[in-house]
Amino acid sequence: MAKALVGAVFLLSLALLALSPACGGGGPGIDIKDFNTARFTLSQTTSSDGDEIQLVGEGVIDNRQQALSVTLEGETSPGTIGVGRTVYSYNQTDQLWDAYTESGGGPVGVGRPYWPQFWRDAVQVQNLGGESLPSAETTHYLLTFDPEKVKEWLQLAESGGEGVAVDVVRAEVEVWVDEDSRYAVKLIFHLELTPGAGTTKVEVTSVFSDFGAEVQIQAPEGVTPTPGP
Repeated sequence: MAKALVGAVFLLSLALLALSPACGGGGPGIDIKDFNTARFTLSQTTSSDGDEIQLVGEGVIDNRQQALSVTLEGETSPGTIGVGRTVYSYNQTDQLWDAYTESGGGPVGVGRPYWPQFWRDAVQVQNLGGESLPSAETTHYLLTFDPEKVKEWLQLAESGGEGVAVDVVRAEVEVWVDEDSRYAVKLIFHLELTPGAGTTKVEVTSVFSDFGAEVQIQAPEGVTPTPGP
């Protein structure tokens, strides 16, 4: 897989991040409540052509300002901050922030699965029954999304500008909802892409906690975003 696509898949999986209890009442067939803030842990596995990349991190989310911040293992500061449609990525080597503002439609910005519209657009919701997790008794759901709509949201026209068409084959989210609070406490996002002749699979697991925690997510000062794709 091209290096450019590796980076694109990571931002893309943040954008779709297993990701999103904030559905303000839920989509069809899912009983789930919105929350203001939370903390989460993140683990991602990306496999392509026999190669595998694993990333581990943690983050915070503030649904009131449609913002999130993610720090990967080994980083000393947030590596990615999303505020609305603007994404800030920190270059650890050069110690500089890069930023771009997404254009286009669909649910807002890099954290789109955290916002209500994403969940409402699931084309199928399956109730997989009750399940006990260490943190709570939950109901397990599987949400399936239209690959063409996901591709449109993510604006996946080409792989890193290299002229390789990228198609979305699979986009599903497993979500475990606390039976008492109705907050999502765990999500697993499954994404399968076909850049050219190859296949790239992404699996992102997020576990949420500390609902209502005091969090601060601010855009880096002095950084002017450029127009994104």
